[in-house]
Amino acid sequence: MALDPQLVSQLALAFAGALMGALFGGFARWTQGSRERRLRLTLELYNEFHSPLFNHVRIVAHEAMSNAPMPAAYAAAEGERREAIASIVHFWEKVAQLQQIGALDERLLRRFFGQYARWWSELLCERQAALADPEWGATLSDINSLFARLKRTRREGSRR
Repeated sequence: MALDPQLVSQLALAFAGALMGALFGGFARWTQGSRERRLRLTLELYNEFHSPLFNHVRIVAHEAMSNAPMPAAYAAAEGERREAIASIVHFWEKVAQLQQIGALDERLLRRFFGQYARWWSELLCERQAALADPEWGATLSDINSLFARLKRTRREGSRR
């Protein structure tokens, strides 16, 4: 018994349509999931930055770097001050690396951290000696690139 060519054609079209619908639906779902992951991670960084513990770290690091910027401030600091500076650098390095791979929501990142980028940029990256330092230079260069992107915002606010 031979199959009707018109029936085979209609079945093939129905199968192709179902396959395309599944592909487009999967792509849309994947895109939305990716967007939600970027949003969630950006919000987590914002919450970390504003946590009471990290607020204390920011204050201590700022005080430690008020007389000398990086890397001289780190070399001169001891104990809690040294740890606070390292924690600040680690946080901004983490943000820079996540931003470079596209894991963060860029619009929210600018909104949440733009004003802080201006402030911390002066302390961490604005001196050429810091960017050329053999120990800290690569990390501070990554952070400096992040700050350059984040400073493209008009929002003003607290500096610490």
